[in-house]
Amino acid sequence: MDESVTATPDAERPPSRREAALAMLEQLRARDPEPYRDRAPVPRVIDVVGRRSGVSRPFGVNVTELDGALYVCSSTRARDWVRNLLAAGRCRVERDGPDGRDTERRAVLVEGREAARALAVYLAASGHRDPELPFDPSAPVEEIERHTGRVAVLRLDPATRD
Repeated sequence: MDESVTATPDAERPPSRREAALAMLEQLRARDPEPYRDRAPVPRVIDVVGRRSGVSRPFGVNVTELDGALYVCSSTRARDWVRNLLAAGRCRVERDGPDGRDTERRAVLVEGREAARALAVYLAASGHRDPELPFDPSAPVEEIERHTGRVAVLRLDPATRD
């Protein structure tokens, strides 16, 4: 038997992406949600229906308040959570209301100046660096605005009952 190839016991193997995501959700759900503050990203759990499965797909993400509106940002529209939000058009934000209840939101894709401002605020406040960004994270709003058709910035508006 080749000694150089040995099985790694489960306790030693690194968690899969799915396991890491589930652990992060557990951590977010275990702590009190931070209140929104203008220009400060806060972590939230958002639940959206999967575009193909029709099954609940919760994920953790930073939500940034800017001038009273709430935004989620991604460097690419190819991420599953972005594609699910775009397909569903609505979501539930866990423990988001003033009384700690979940809130229903409409996910609205924004571009142009609005998206550039939200993304610039998020990047500056979070310190997030993503190699998929098509611009430098410290770029001015005018530079970011030229790329808003490639990135994903979604405004989370209160959902109205249909």
